[in-house]
Amino acid sequence: MGAALPALGGVSAQASSSVRTVEVDTRAVTGAFNRALFSCTGYAQLKLDGSALALDSYRQLHPVGTQARIEVMMNQASPAPGEFRPDQMLRFVDNTGDAYVNHVEGLGMEPVLLCAYNTGWLTRTGALNEAPTDPRAWADIVANVVSHFNGEGTDPGYRLRVRHVEVWNEPNLEQFWLGSDEEYFELFRITADLIHARFPGVLVGGPVFSPGIEGYYDYGKAFIDAAGEHMDFFVYHSYGDTPAKVVADLGLWESYIRDHTTKADPKLMVTESESFFDSDALKVQDLMSRQFSLIENGGHLLGWHQFTLLEYREGTYTFGLVRRDGSVFDRNYWPYWIFRDARGETLRVRTQGARSPGEHVVATRDGDGRRFSVVYWRDPALAAGTQPTRFTMELPGDGRDRILVVSMVSGTSGQVVAARRVDGHTGQLTETVRLAPGAAVAHTLVDAGDARAPWLGLSASAPSVTVGSTFTATARLVNTTPAAIGGVLRLVGLPGDWQVRLVSGAKEFADLETGGVASAAWEISATSAVTDVAYHADVQVTGADATHSIPLRINATAS
Repeated sequence: MGAALPALGGVSAQASSSVRTVEVDTRAVTGAFNRALFSCTGYAQLKLDGSALALDSYRQLHPVGTQARIEVMMNQASPAPGEFRPDQMLRFVDNTGDAYVNHVEGLGMEPVLLCAYNTGWLTRTGALNEAPTDPRAWADIVANVVSHFNGEGTDPGYRLRVRHVEVWNEPNLEQFWLGSDEEYFELFRITADLIHARFPGVLVGGPVFSPGIEGYYDYGKAFIDAAGEHMDFFVYHSYGDTPAKVVADLGLWESYIRDHTTKADPKLMVTESESFFDSDALKVQDLMSRQFSLIENGGHLLGWHQFTLLEYREGTYTFGLVRRDGSVFDRNYWPYWIFRDARGETLRVRTQGARSPGEHVVATRDGDGRRFSVVYWRDPALAAGTQPTRFTMELPGDGRDRILVVSMVSGTSGQVVAARRVDGHTGQLTETVRLAPGAAVAHTLVDAGDARAPWLGLSASAPSVTVGSTFTATARLVNTTPAAIGGVLRLVGLPGDWQVRLVSGAKEFADLETGGVASAAWEISATSAVTDVAYHADVQVTGADATHSIPLRINATAS
């Protein structure tokens, strides 16, 4: 059972006549896929300040299996001696009745607690970046937090609801820590020992340090020398690092921990990371390279967190994957989106044909075999020419019908390009695509019963115009469900005084079979000035769940 898709990512005159074959056996498990490598810092801010569309944009990344760093503020958890306030202890959000943590767990994310800063009654001057005057009292607050979620280790009902605890945030920066290095190391040792004594299985990490100062490596090594025997995982932040440096640093810290402690299997975690590019297109490729580097070299990584999920400005740079209105930062969002279905167990992959420089591939299946995913990318720093690539998947033949969804990230955008139904008794599936350097493609097989909504994308001819001019917005729907559907496409969110005219395709569609495509294009006249207006396409569907596109932004300025 096979099909040839159109040339994806563009066809060049240098297209190779040799076909590269990627063979995946969905029945042959090779290990566990670390979904926590796709974690994002800052979900609390998104939940607090983001729109419903913003939350949906994040959920399209399928965060199940990722980690959510949750900031526990010591001054909020214990504002006075003997007082413990679990309802108000979390930064940004109310946790009455554990509502926030329950919500995070309901999305399938695992909490990582960052226990940060001081409380007034353990300071000399009231400054929350002072070293605690009584480190054991500070550690007791952390223990109260862990006990709140897990219970006591001696309790019959003890459970590891929280498994990872970070001690402080960036204590190598004065804005966060005014004490000496040794005072922090002592605080870490005392806290880690207390947590280990009371809560079996809870892992304590530090020093959660920043790369923003000289002596970065010396600081990390000094911490390992002073507290390495007490820590369960080594935590640091990574900013401005190339994928090659990311891998080199992982190796450096793993080696140093092995050589200077008794830990033969060191564990690491990065809870803030970002790299900086003037070009969004280059940033997309940087993130693809980094994430594959982590998959291929991160065997000791417990998690890797992109900073930050919700838009956040610091100085002249804006961090983020998703804006408050639901539009996305293309440079960060689409590389994560192409991996959205990678989870569970890794599968055996074989490649044949002419060697393909810069080739990266990972294949996964979830635990119950309801979803398989193959993500493939050609690094443009090494790859040249358009390459025909044949993907062959050996299927379980378990009688369970599935929907094949083919997704593509090219340039600075992503979309579903094709879909079709696969009979549950099929033994082998073959798809052939042509991939330009830098293009990434994902083949996902979803249990037909889980495929409830079609894919709807939206593109525009321009992100900004002058008042009185026009641009075109095109909605494209692919039926990724197992049944025929019908509906009406529309644009939502444009200024009411702007003129919108259908110029191609049709807004209404009916009896659209699996894999069928409906599209509509509108010419839009900007009749007034606006700044950062978010608009999207949506569709009310008969035969499937309603859905909407990722919002786009438009600016219109006076001529």
